[in-house]
Amino acid sequence: MKEQLFKIIYFFAEKGKHSGVKRVSLRAKLFPIYRFVCKILYRCFGYLYLYHVEIPVTQRCNLRCKHCVFMMPYFEKPVDFSIDKTIQYMKCLLDCIDAVQILRILGGEPFLYRDLGAVVEEAINSTKVRTVEIVTNGTIIPPSEMLELLKNPKLKIQISDYGKLSRNRDQIKALCDKHGINCVIRGSDEKNWFDAGNLHFRGRNSKDLKKQFKRCGEICRNLHDGKLYFCPRAAFGTKLGIPDVESDYVDFTKEKERKQLRNEIYNLNQRRFILACNYCNEGTDEYVPIPVAEQLEGKKANHEENSTTR
Repeated sequence: MKEQLFKIIYFFAEKGKHSGVKRVSLRAKLFPIYRFVCKILYRCFGYLYLYHVEIPVTQRCNLRCKHCVFMMPYFEKPVDFSIDKTIQYMKCLLDCIDAVQILRILGGEPFLYRDLGAVVEEAINSTKVRTVEIVTNGTIIPPSEMLELLKNPKLKIQISDYGKLSRNRDQIKALCDKHGINCVIRGSDEKNWFDAGNLHFRGRNSKDLKKQFKRCGEICRNLHDGKLYFCPRAAFGTKLGIPDVESDYVDFTKEKERKQLRNEIYNLNQRRFILACNYCNEGTDEYVPIPVAEQLEGKKANHEENSTTR
């Protein structure tokens, strides 16, 4: 029964990735079903399942996208996350859950992270992870020493196609095809961008926030610097001004019993809204399509490809 439920969730979630502007509304419709299935699995079978978890390994990026969902250009001193702590927190999360459908490794630009191989290896070796994804902007060719590791059938490289900005897109795809590495290119026709707005406080009441949250339907959790947040906006936004409310994330940096952490992860997955919703337009009529990867002007990117910021 559990396997059938997983297949249903995975099928519809994958359909949502390739449905253009309808993706947002489809995700919102599926979110209550996903949350209900997770509730049944946990309450009836003691099985803690997450569909999608993202792990950022660096704040550094060689593009400066104006409407970056992770707000990378707005970090004045972008850093790499500690490899030891990144793996430690990932192990803590995986120890607490029973399965995660997709574990996505990203940045910033993940191929700028010199310890990327160690994170990828840890992820693909976990029996609880079904699929590992690396999301890249198509500018940096994977290093030769990683090619053997990237051949693993559990792994997929996803190139976000930003046109001329993704200057090495075709070379990366050709390299992956040559070495038998699973690689897909997601173009702007299937990867629409939307404007979540700036980080000002919206002043919405709880009724409006619940309505917004329902329309948002975010199914992607974000393990950011040792804390599991409900969404990327909440994770990165707390570094840029959104109040850091402890009840809105699961903190793996503190000593807690496994049972307590499992309950906190489950409860996070069942939330009706979080504080970060009041600093975001997603799920509202103001969440509108925008040009893909529009670049900020006036400053250079946070760093160059050969930067070694730690």
